[in-house]
Amino acid sequence: MKDTQSLKSSLVNILKDPSEIELLMQNPGKYGMDLYKGLSVKDKQYVAFAAAAGFIAYGIYLSRQK
Repeated sequence: MKDTQSLKSSLVNILKDPSEIELLMQNPGKYGMDLYKGLSVKDKQYVAFAAAAGFIAYGIYLSRQK
């Protein structure tokens, strides 16, 4: 099993290497935050934008269910 130091700090590397995703899914609290802290500012902006877009889409989905 890989440790936190072996996580590659790039969103592209995570998408290319499925073992990185598997490690994140095993303990998302620990490895997810370690990964996020290691990302570049540009990658952190991408993550924040994707989260915001997801929240907006989820809000629209919930509002149309009524």
